[in-house]
Amino acid sequence: MSATSRWHGAQHRIGLTGGIASGKSSVARYLQDLGIVVLDADRYAHEALKAGSQTSEAVLKRYGRQVEAVPDCDIEQSSGQRNINRRELGRIVFNNQDERRWLEQTIHPLVRARFELELAKHPETSTVVLMIPLLFEADLTELVSEIWVVHCLPAQQLERLKQRDALSTAEAEARINAQWPMNRKCEQADLLLDNCSAPILWERQIQTRLALINPSEELIP
Repeated sequence: MSATSRWHGAQHRIGLTGGIASGKSSVARYLQDLGIVVLDADRYAHEALKAGSQTSEAVLKRYGRQVEAVPDCDIEQSSGQRNINRRELGRIVFNNQDERRWLEQTIHPLVRARFELELAKHPETSTVVLMIPLLFEADLTELVSEIWVVHCLPAQQLERLKQRDALSTAEAEARINAQWPMNRKCEQADLLLDNCSAPILWERQIQTRLALINPSEELIP
């Protein structure tokens, strides 16, 4: 295992991470299909910015109308509450390191607290997956027993991100560069999941690893 601090409790906690658009969500869906509990940091971060929340209001106070969603945006509007235009917020924080740091310092403690809350709901579950894109950057490795890193080729990552989020090359590169380099994440991995080609490759890797973690448990086919 790598040298980062880890969880040493009885429950086996897998930290699923990797570069943006490397394929983490596909791996998470596969794990859920196998019957494994998956907790998602992105979901918690998204909920932290829901209309009317303290975090949402703090963001709106800091950036004003430039990040406020207008009624004709394709973003859900809540009655009497202002919504955040996440695309515009992304443009700000991915082009300004100080603003990105402020947003992360605001949201990361909430995400961590939510993980603690959700983990408390599964005290008897032998294996849980925590999908945390910023596992290293947010210094959350102590929440997990081992780390799985999903990786692909840099060119694949760039094209997947551009297509997924309808970004320009410059916008996509800014988001990629805001995270640890892929090779640095791979160096910290206990298991590298190869998503350069067919999913069957990483599916087999996962099946082999899970059989070692819980040899007495049968996976859902």
